[in-house]
Amino acid sequence: MWEGQEGGVVRAGWEKRLKWLIGIRLLVAILFLGSAAIVQMQEAPPYPTGPLFFLLGLTFALSVLYTVLLPRVNRLDEFCGFQLAADLFLTTGLVHYTGGIESPLTFVYIFPIFASGTLLGRREALWLASLGSILFGLLIDFEYYHVIRPVGHSASTYLSFSFVFFRVFINIVALFLVAVLSSHLAERLREAGRQLEAQRTDIRNLKTLYQDVIANISSGIVTLDLEGRIVSFNTTAERITGLRASEAVGSSYTELSLDEFPGLKAFSSREEGSARAETFEAAFARRDGTVLPVGVTYSSLRDGEERLLGTVAIFQDLTERKQIEEQLRRADRLAAVGQLAASIAHEVRNPLAAISGSIQLLHEELKGQGHEQLLGLIIREADRLKLITGQFLDQVRVPGSPGRGCDLVATLEETLFLLQQSEEYRPAIHVGFEKTVETLAVQAERDRLKQIFWNIGLNAFQAMPRGGALTVIVRAEEGFGAVEFHDSGEGIPADQLSRIFEPFYTTKSRGTGLGLAIAKRLVEDLGGRIEVKCPPAGGATFQIYFRRHAEVPSDEVSTSTLSPARGPR
Repeated sequence: MWEGQEGGVVRAGWEKRLKWLIGIRLLVAILFLGSAAIVQMQEAPPYPTGPLFFLLGLTFALSVLYTVLLPRVNRLDEFCGFQLAADLFLTTGLVHYTGGIESPLTFVYIFPIFASGTLLGRREALWLASLGSILFGLLIDFEYYHVIRPVGHSASTYLSFSFVFFRVFINIVALFLVAVLSSHLAERLREAGRQLEAQRTDIRNLKTLYQDVIANISSGIVTLDLEGRIVSFNTTAERITGLRASEAVGSSYTELSLDEFPGLKAFSSREEGSARAETFEAAFARRDGTVLPVGVTYSSLRDGEERLLGTVAIFQDLTERKQIEEQLRRADRLAAVGQLAASIAHEVRNPLAAISGSIQLLHEELKGQGHEQLLGLIIREADRLKLITGQFLDQVRVPGSPGRGCDLVATLEETLFLLQQSEEYRPAIHVGFEKTVETLAVQAERDRLKQIFWNIGLNAFQAMPRGGALTVIVRAEEGFGAVEFHDSGEGIPADQLSRIFEPFYTTKSRGTGLGLAIAKRLVEDLGGRIEVKCPPAGGATFQIYFRRHAEVPSDEVSTSTLSPARGPR
């Protein structure tokens, strides 16, 4: 009968109720035992105490038996009905030995009936009320007609039939009224309990939902009471402020050094009748010294009667939004650069080619007349202008397809070899190359990879005018091929680190500010990403990640045996 988790809960409830029933029965028996002892101390007791002690002893014995059988019985509801029926028989004996129709203990019949209505239900209560009525009616009839000998005065000697009938009728009506009323009240109580449990379940679900939503929402939420003490503090608030909820809840915001939290002090001190919601945006310095841009919206916390209870602060870390805004501004600048580059490409490139050709002809005709140095300077500057216009076009070129795949290791080796033949390379620069794999297929085109590595490598050479070391590392990571350029130059100042990929931004006197911008553009076109870090020891580290490809095409496998770097590897 009691199978499964739900059955176990029901059985546990029944066991608890039956234990209470046995305990109350013993308590009543103890009270009657004390009364019987008092009666026995009288010189002429109105009732014989021997049978009373026997009935009370039997009650104790049955209670012990019920306790022993309780864990072994399966049908606890039927077991409960059996106990209550036995109580009615014991009550009948108690009424008989305390005067029958004149017994002051006829009210004891009410206890089993009331218990049946409370524990079992209306139908069972009516059955037990009927049993109690029959037992009481038979007892009075047998005593009245001397079927059994009455205890004490003889009811037939001085009581009329109408009086006996009336007493029996009143007691029977009382038993049925108790059965109906107790079962009705018990049913109402059970219904109220079911509704309360349903509401309790709904409240638990709402509480769990509230806790999950508040805990996992992307905004920090803090509630304060009227005295400035923190009432709630969610996980995002912990991350943004650097404080733990365990130390924040219950403390005043002034004790936690939150006085400088954007707008908190001003909003908390405002008058009740002022605006109910305000928004602030400012920098917030955490305990660890980190400064975060924070946007906060404050609103009043009120109850159902619009009484002010406190303040709710909902805030967000605006760092990512600021970065996106900066990227949008950079995109606007890049759009302007594109228009400028297109104009320069059309307006300068063709005339420049004509000028360069003409100067070369003049250089040939005037050779030996002492103007070689001047003409050579003009030719070099013309070539420089052609380089700049070419970089403009690279910057605004429409992204192509990512490519069918190429060998990252071979392409990097070839580019490093070419870099060491460039004008920017000096013997004082040591180039080291480390690889953890022999081949690594990435989703890219060889020419675009070369241009990326060429621009980053030249930037590293230019960062080491007095020489140094450039270490290049290639390795395979999950889903990506990673390349790391680390130079030992002077590094990049922290206030300039976020701008190095902006077009035309350069700290070098000879730079155009387009090399790194083009490299970043090409990396993003290939679906990768590029990051830059400046270690405390000095220098700069560029990390480039490219998406892995299934395999290297056969015509992309490098067969070059040239050393990719000068000096020891």
